[in-house]
Amino acid sequence: MGCGLGKVKPVRVDWLTRTAKVSPMSPLILAAEKLGIRWLMLFDGEYVYGSSPGLVEAADTLIRVLKPRSLIDLFGGSGAISKLAAMNGVKKIIYVDLYPEAASRNLRNVREVQIVREDAFKFLSRGVRCDLLIADPPEELVDKTMRYLIRNRHMFRKAALTWIGSECPKRKIDSLSRMRMMEVIEVWGDFFLILWNRGLRDRIERVKQMLE
Repeated sequence: MGCGLGKVKPVRVDWLTRTAKVSPMSPLILAAEKLGIRWLMLFDGEYVYGSSPGLVEAADTLIRVLKPRSLIDLFGGSGAISKLAAMNGVKKIIYVDLYPEAASRNLRNVREVQIVREDAFKFLSRGVRCDLLIADPPEELVDKTMRYLIRNRHMFRKAALTWIGSECPKRKIDSLSRMRMMEVIEVWGDFFLILWNRGLRDRIERVKQMLE
């Protein structure tokens, strides 16, 4: 979430905490350790890119309730969501990111995951489909990702979840929530948009209740 491009390299989680670049009690580190993620991406020697606790909990809840057989992990970063999906029994997982170096290490022995190094929108333009799509775009691509998912619901058979910011004006929340089969949720201080298809309203309500 929310990083610009620059010098990029994979670094070990224990190195990040040992060198005090990140606190060992950081939610980012705690979430990584819970999932057995040992590598994260470091941008410009400062910005650490990994899945937030809010994304992990929201994704975990959706996967448990919807029980997808296939999942696309878009802007997959460290591969934490792909690993979470595999741990929850998802059989076919496609991880997509321009910088998969950390994920390649974290997912080395996870046979359910196919790693794709590609621009997210170029990948989606190839007509891919899945049961559940989870996206963690950088800040500058939040609106583009959201619009793409709204226009292309045929890509996901059940639902999609995308990060829309650590702040979200009430006017935007109200506007999105008025649209059919869409809802904004807040988890651990982050805002996410859930989109779903016909027949899943009750299960999405269950997801929301579990995340409250």
